[in-house]
Amino acid sequence: MGCTPSTSTSKDPDVNGPVIMQTVPLLEERQKRIVRRTWRPLADDMTENGKKIFLHIFETYPEIKNLFPIREIEGKTNLYKNPHFRMHSSRFMQSVGAAIDNLNDLDNSLRPLLIRLAKTHVRFKGFTPDYFDCFEDSMLVVWKEELGDRFTSEVEEAWKVLFAYIRDCLKVGYEEAMDEKLKLSLVDTTDTIQ
Repeated sequence: MGCTPSTSTSKDPDVNGPVIMQTVPLLEERQKRIVRRTWRPLADDMTENGKKIFLHIFETYPEIKNLFPIREIEGKTNLYKNPHFRMHSSRFMQSVGAAIDNLNDLDNSLRPLLIRLAKTHVRFKGFTPDYFDCFEDSMLVVWKEELGDRFTSEVEEAWKVLFAYIRDCLKVGYEEAMDEKLKLSLVDTTDTIQ
């Protein structure tokens, strides 16, 4: 299982002999322009939009809120006042901004950051990699709300391609960390025969 690469290969079934691979870009140039153009208004207030995303996640998937230190805080107003909630919302949106800044080099620039970020999530008891899917859903809701009429089907599709890449990288990183954790737990700590 791997992170969806910025280029993928597909076999040409009509060719006999050696397999010819075709390279298909993750995001077409037009989609990159769309993502960059629509990111500008979303980035105007990253913390506010990040808060909206997390609020939507917590309302839609309350079990995720239980993973956060703010789990006891009730109500939008109280959450919005909480410095931890604001900080996490801002950092989340900065990560999205990093993806936008690196659209032309996702595999080399962004993928390692996402892998490292995902690996930190194994320490949260109860976290599953399926929770990464919830962010995509909530981001699309907020994007639609914030962009209004500018959120066309073409805009939605371009963001979905990028979100899928981000989600897949996060899941790869999480699974790698779980594998590492499992290997460490299986290390035999008994004395060796001399």
